[in-house]
Amino acid sequence: MSPKRNRRRPSKPVSVPRSRSQAVPTSSSPSYAGVATDVAPTAAAEPQPRWKGLAAFRWLGSWQFLLLTTLVILTGTLSLAVTSLFRMPNLPNCRAIFWPTASAAMRLQCAESYAEQDSVDFLLEAIALVEKLPDDHPLRAEIDAKVEGWSNEILEKADDLFHQGELEIAIATAQKIPANTAAADRVETNIRRWQRVWGEGSEIFEQAREELADGKFKDAFGLSVRLLDVSNDYWSDTKYTELTKLIAMAREDSRKLGKIEGLVDKGTVDSFKEALKLLASIQSESVLYDEAKAMKKTIAKDMLEVAESFLARKQLPQAEAILTAIPRNEGFDQEIADFQVFTEAYRRAWSGDALGLDAAITRLQSMGRDRPLYDRAQTLIGQWRAEIKALAQLDIARQIAAPGNINDLRLAINEARQIGSNNPRWQEVSTQIDQWKERVETTEDMPTLTRADRLASVGTPEALRQAIQEARTIQPGRALSDDAEERIDGWQGRIEAIEDRPLIEQARQLASSGDLTSAIATASRISPGRSLYQEAQGDLVIWRDQQQSQTLMQEANNLARAGTADALASAIATAGRISSNSSQHRSALQQINRWSWDLLNLADNEAHTSLESAIQLAEQVPSQSNAYDTAQSRIEVWQTVLDRRAAEVSEQGTSEFSN
Repeated sequence: MSPKRNRRRPSKPVSVPRSRSQAVPTSSSPSYAGVATDVAPTAAAEPQPRWKGLAAFRWLGSWQFLLLTTLVILTGTLSLAVTSLFRMPNLPNCRAIFWPTASAAMRLQCAESYAEQDSVDFLLEAIALVEKLPDDHPLRAEIDAKVEGWSNEILEKADDLFHQGELEIAIATAQKIPANTAAADRVETNIRRWQRVWGEGSEIFEQAREELADGKFKDAFGLSVRLLDVSNDYWSDTKYTELTKLIAMAREDSRKLGKIEGLVDKGTVDSFKEALKLLASIQSESVLYDEAKAMKKTIAKDMLEVAESFLARKQLPQAEAILTAIPRNEGFDQEIADFQVFTEAYRRAWSGDALGLDAAITRLQSMGRDRPLYDRAQTLIGQWRAEIKALAQLDIARQIAAPGNINDLRLAINEARQIGSNNPRWQEVSTQIDQWKERVETTEDMPTLTRADRLASVGTPEALRQAIQEARTIQPGRALSDDAEERIDGWQGRIEAIEDRPLIEQARQLASSGDLTSAIATASRISPGRSLYQEAQGDLVIWRDQQQSQTLMQEANNLARAGTADALASAIATAGRISSNSSQHRSALQQINRWSWDLLNLADNEAHTSLESAIQLAEQVPSQSNAYDTAQSRIEVWQTVLDRRAAEVSEQGTSEFSN
């Protein structure tokens, strides 16, 4: 990669060719200050007598005045001529020269005048002018040097064009350099370098645009940095700045497109309007502009579909609001015009009867084949014709079902089923069929359910089982199947209650006698899912809690028999685990109170030998016991004594240290 240019040669302004600059001497006009001095006092003087004015008039006709006037006129004319001579441009004169007879000096002078204009065309013309001279001309060495210099200037100007972003013009300019010059040897090298550098910059730029279009902003930014290393001012400066702006614009536009998609998904009038407003803010310079433009067309199409869905639901204001919000001049003007026809057709179809549907069809038939919504209109026409046919067939079925007997109802159902499930009116037809089926099934199954009720009224397990068997002949899914299932569940529950009630009563008797273990075993024989299972589980929870409480109470009493402080504390903790809902809870509290007083008595005895140990014992008295407040008072007194003793020891130690 060739290094970037550090210096740019400013372009010279194009001017009209002139000859070599020559200093135009400024003619110094003779000074007539003396005359002016003589005249001025005369003009400024006070008015003189009449004879003095006549003398002045006579002086104007003297030879001195005539000589002075002649000199002034000649000097002005000469100055004007010289000035005009030096201001006359040479280019028109060079253009007017008949070159076959012109001298070499004249050719060289005119060529230099052309070259001074600092443009490629003038430089080429200067070269062409002097190259006509023969190779053995005495001025050939000077001419060749001039031509080399002018060729180098042309190559530099081509390089300037390359850095200004005009690659093709730069190449065309460089290729105009005469082949017999040293600069021509560098033309192909420079052109290859320019093309390579240009291709490098173009490839980076286009790749960055592709990354931006794919949403890869980080990769695009990395590519933009690479442009700074391209050895061309156009790509490293102008296009780099353009790319960084595109990256920032693409980031913002990508965020907008994401928000637009969310708004479109809402499908409301306001969301569509906001989405279109955001789309309009995406500028044509953005790499996402084409995507935004395509999205605008998609949104317009979606809006037409949403508007039609509103019409189908008889929501005319919402449909018209959507239609108004659709952007115009986006290729959907004809669709919008067609939609007005759709609106009129839908309004006629809203009546729901055959006359309204027929009028809607007639309105849509006015649309020609060249209309953009013609296919959609034909689809609607077919749909509404199918609805008209369904209405006619459903009316026939209703007439058949009018007598109300089972056979007529079945014939009506078969007639209605000929209307396909894909018909727009199928929901209405299906509802009517379900009603007729329910009437048929109820008429058929009601006697079975009545017989089952009579059997169950006996109330014995055997009678209930027979009733269940009778009710189960009603197949699931029929009109009375839910009623049959409900009765079956009730009768099954009555059978289970009759069978399991003795077990519940036996278990309760055992629990009353104190045999909780046997009571629990008996109640546990009732299986899950049976009617009395939950009732048995409730009793089992109580009995198991009582059994556990008894076990804990027995364990606590065994611990307390040792009479030691640790044993009493363990007994209190064990008894404290008994649930407050247990029948043993009151007994446990009484024992805890008794053991707490015993523990406090041990603390009182310990206080005679060790207040620290006494405090530790008293702190084990539980807060729910009657002895707790007394224990806290003792602890406070004992702690005060300990603090006082500690203070006395500290004072004594300080006194001894002082002595």
